[in-house]
Amino acid sequence: MPSLAITGTLGSGKTFLFHEMMGYLSKQSHQVTTYSADEENRRLLQENTEVRLEIASTLGKEYLDSSGIPDRVKLSSLISADKEARKILEGIMHPRLESLWRPLAEQHKGKKSSFFVAEIPLLYEKELSSYFDKVLVIGCSDCIRKSRLSDKRSISNSQAEQWLSIQQSQDEKTARADHLFWNDGSPDSLNYQISQLLRYQSIA
Repeated sequence: MPSLAITGTLGSGKTFLFHEMMGYLSKQSHQVTTYSADEENRRLLQENTEVRLEIASTLGKEYLDSSGIPDRVKLSSLISADKEARKILEGIMHPRLESLWRPLAEQHKGKKSSFFVAEIPLLYEKELSSYFDKVLVIGCSDCIRKSRLSDKRSISNSQAEQWLSIQQSQDEKTARADHLFWNDGSPDSLNYQISQLLRYQSIA
């Protein structure tokens, strides 16, 4: 069942699991197609002229930097605090993002010859799980999350709480997961969990 979605809450290690899963499958000689919502979101903001114009016309030119590129820091601060602004930005970005991952998810769903692995942070919030064979949720302890966000991303506890408040809770996500990865340990621990999933769950 090689149409796989990876999701989880802020600081849980979604991107790390995404890259480790991609590497593991490639080493096993599987054909792998990937999609990262964060990476594609960054690319659209950087490169898509229509996106820039829509952001300027709906949210304001002050959310573009001096070179006319959307300012991700300002946008992040805005949408974490302003629900209506968040809806506007999602309306600009999400249809474009879905046009990238949805055809690939549908193409690979139920097949066994190749894999599609997608990292989508708001998968459950946007009710997108039905497009995938399996949803893999990654979780971690709250103290580990706070340490990672502070040390690696310079996100304070108050900023983290603000972002977490607009996502489904970790408990809600894990309750809906087809498979849970627990990411309190080392990279070797996570890789062992990946190997066990692929070995015993009839995915690979």
